[in-house]
Amino acid sequence: MRIRKLLVRFFSLALTTSAITLNTPCTADEIAPPDFAWWREARFGMFVHWGLYSEAGSVWKERFLPGWSEWMLNRKKIPPDEYYAELMPRFDPADFDANAWVLAAKNAGMKYIVITTKHHEGFANWPSAVSDRDIAATKFGKPISAGGRGRDPLRELADACERHGLKLGFYYSLLDWAHPDYLPRREWDMRPIDGAEYARYAQFMRAQVKELLDGRYGKIAVLWGDGDWEHGAREHTSDEIVAMARALQPGILVNNRWALPGDYATPENSIPDAMLARPWETCMTLNGSWGYARDDHDFKTAPVVLQNLADIVSKGGNYLLNIGPDGRGRIDPESLEVLAGIGQWMRTHSSSIYRNGHADLPVPEWGRWTMGTNQDGSTTFNAHIFSSPKSGMIRLDGVIDDPTAVRVLGGEFAAPTFRREGPDLIVKLDSAVLDAIAKASAHSVIAFDFALQPRILTAPVIVGDDRMFVGTTTVRFAPPPTGATIHVTTDDSQPSINTLALQVNAQGEFAIVLDRTSTLRARTSWQGNMSNAETTLTFVRSELLPAKKCGDSVGLDARVIAGTFEIVPANDAFENATQKSVIQSVAIPVGVPADRYAIQLLGMIDVPVSGVYRFEIASDDGSELWIDGVRVIDNGGLHGAVPKVGDVALEIGCHDLDVRMFESVGSEALALRWRLPMTTNFTEIPVRAFWRQP
Repeated sequence: MRIRKLLVRFFSLALTTSAITLNTPCTADEIAPPDFAWWREARFGMFVHWGLYSEAGSVWKERFLPGWSEWMLNRKKIPPDEYYAELMPRFDPADFDANAWVLAAKNAGMKYIVITTKHHEGFANWPSAVSDRDIAATKFGKPISAGGRGRDPLRELADACERHGLKLGFYYSLLDWAHPDYLPRREWDMRPIDGAEYARYAQFMRAQVKELLDGRYGKIAVLWGDGDWEHGAREHTSDEIVAMARALQPGILVNNRWALPGDYATPENSIPDAMLARPWETCMTLNGSWGYARDDHDFKTAPVVLQNLADIVSKGGNYLLNIGPDGRGRIDPESLEVLAGIGQWMRTHSSSIYRNGHADLPVPEWGRWTMGTNQDGSTTFNAHIFSSPKSGMIRLDGVIDDPTAVRVLGGEFAAPTFRREGPDLIVKLDSAVLDAIAKASAHSVIAFDFALQPRILTAPVIVGDDRMFVGTTTVRFAPPPTGATIHVTTDDSQPSINTLALQVNAQGEFAIVLDRTSTLRARTSWQGNMSNAETTLTFVRSELLPAKKCGDSVGLDARVIAGTFEIVPANDAFENATQKSVIQSVAIPVGVPADRYAIQLLGMIDVPVSGVYRFEIASDDGSELWIDGVRVIDNGGLHGAVPKVGDVALEIGCHDLDVRMFESVGSEALALRWRLPMTTNFTEIPVRAFWRQP
């Protein structure tokens, strides 16, 4: 151990003096784009939380602690040295069998595995050259010559994944409760902070991530960060880490927990109500803990997991389902039973999950729709039936092409027949199918096969997202399916076959001109029959806010107040601010407290043309944007660096600007961008646009 510590200290010094060696030089042209193809086909993966906390099993000093076991060090306020002194000698997962883990995932229908290489406790699940809190310091990882087993679980898992055809991803925690350079410390951690430098910890992180991705473990498909909330991307050096990851592992996917947007979002233990605007993956526990918790036996059932899976896929997402093996390396019997149940269903129904995504159909009361694109170019709509349809019928609203076949998956049933009601397809389920649905332990699936992707009379799609205008505005629609017609009203009445039918104009567009505030409603018809899907949007005609005389000097006046806030403070809260400064643009002023403060930026903004401006403010935590006394954006509440937008009509020239923001604890962020009138992209606001008030 003493030799390893000396090596670690030497390497830490090397990081400080020659950090450039951790970066792999490359140009933008050499970096492969994220490889989403396999990920979108897979849809279902296994998350594995495993570390020293697995040995404890949420038990400390013979007392079981309910909740997340992997947070035990923090929740029990255990000094890191005591935590490691207790658990490192005990951690010997001699029963770890990478093949068994991988086969458990594969037989459950999962296509990839993401494992925790280092969680918040700081323990590295591989032999790391820059840490002595790693697998090589345990009996399991010590060389055989030193009385250990000489094993590397990541090496064994990588080999097993390659052997059985699963992708492998690595989770890595940016948060580290044990590392001496990690800041801020927990309030109960009494270790001295003299000499601690977060910049040195960031170098340590880059070194460890490089070890994980440098090829020793083969092809790594995902880099799954976590614990980014206590610092911003700059402090984490997230851009450097991600660039290095993409250079070392071309096509790697990077999630959104590096204090950066990443390639995809990661809702935790929740499923969004609707599709998200970007790729996403729900990660979810199988019981109440991510890591192994000895006395937690509240497991989800296989039918519940499968309904979650169908719900997620129907909204275009992936499902990363977690297991927590114990300190011996074993997956508990309850988890294995659930995985086996999932696998039994997947063996006959996986065609409704793999290569599937959102089907552009209304969400039914009986379950969910998924749509699969098959390798021969055909399309299948899959009806995931969670409960028997009340009418005994399945309705495909607005599907105007006939299927080539209708099949019940997972059983020997007569092919259901279909009929038409105008633009809708109707399938009547016979008693045998309804009886099977009622008796099934997991949900049933009925597949509708089409030679090509069928035409659907969806709600008409409005092109663009402008909802405020000055004078007049042209509302444009995406072309409807061939043979269909878009009907609109502008007085909030329901469109019918007799209301205005849009015709192609001279520019080849389906469009309507508005000259007043209007609630526009639109539906589509086909062969004289109206679809049920409707678009309703309100367009607001606004007057330009008049410009004012600009100030005499550039910049913004910043006022800072200390305190604990959960909402954005009102203007008078800043009247007695003692910390004041002048800054050049919308940003967090230098010298603010580490946590628990609010700022107000006052001045003027000079807009170059008259028209409707869209502003975007991203803040951590809440913020508001006021222009000429009008609140344009309310981005309040406790949250990460979430962007929010708002529109305002401005005359060319200067306007009063008031930006307020508060920070609770953890990471902080504030940024303001604009989208100029008649443009489509946000841009940075130039410094010359900001003026102090006269």
